[in-house]
Amino acid sequence: MLLNEAAIQYLLDHANDDEVSLSAYWREHKQLFEVRDDGSVHGDIVLGNSNSPRSLARAAAHRILQMPLKRLARQYKNLNAIERTARKIARQQGRQFNYDILRHVFTLALIEHHQPDATQSGDALVIGDGFGTMASLLLAHSPGNRVFVVNLTKSLALDMIYLRRGFANINMVLVHTPEQMRAALEDPSIRVIAVQADQRQLLKNIPLRLAVNIESMQEMDLQMVCDYFDIIRGNPADKTSFYCCNRRFKSSNFEDYPWHDEDQIFEDGVCAWSQQYYSARPPFLHRRPYGQKVVYHRFTELKKP
Repeated sequence: MLLNEAAIQYLLDHANDDEVSLSAYWREHKQLFEVRDDGSVHGDIVLGNSNSPRSLARAAAHRILQMPLKRLARQYKNLNAIERTARKIARQQGRQFNYDILRHVFTLALIEHHQPDATQSGDALVIGDGFGTMASLLLAHSPGNRVFVVNLTKSLALDMIYLRRGFANINMVLVHTPEQMRAALEDPSIRVIAVQADQRQLLKNIPLRLAVNIESMQEMDLQMVCDYFDIIRGNPADKTSFYCCNRRFKSSNFEDYPWHDEDQIFEDGVCAWSQQYYSARPPFLHRRPYGQKVVYHRFTELKKP
């Protein structure tokens, strides 16, 4: 297995390799941007926005523009504490606390509101993170737990770079074989275990308390979505919660995902904070139209096989 900087360098070296897991969408888009070892992204980015470098003026503008959006998640009791954690991480990573990070704060607050045990006990899996944002939040929020991250190679390099920036004192590994996975699981100093998407079956026997996917399953073919559901639903943990937030219609359709009638649902429907965003142009707060691009989210405890 490859540790810390060696893992990042391996991913950067193989960022443009062909991957079986590439959907038609990603075959087109992965060539449009480049990830460099300093975490900078050049080209047409489709992974969100790190929005660096930081400045006091930009930070103030973001705070003001974010205020109206916070009402969308005010019902979640730990929202403010999670936001403080996220702001600290953003500073460590050299990022602005922007709209992308705010959405992840809302998500973790939702999860914690309904199932606090899901974040406080057991391992978590983040599928298709962007800039390691959700993985970073889970690491900081639950300091005793491990986080597994799985992504396409180029995107996984970016996840690992930002995780390393935010958590320089913990060990992170990239595993390629079942033997390496077992060794990583036995090492208590390792808190991040990264897996390339083509090797996602390495996650099959990991007891996962929580899994999270935010707007990346929508880019996958339905068969790959089903593969991830099989991994999450079939893992050996007694219970597994899953937060899924994706477009209703895109490369795969939200309603076609392999949900089960006996999944226990805590929240379900249109994701309010994905339907609104802010920008520097008037009227500053914008609403995305409903229809083909509407974003759904569902937080559920999955029925086990």
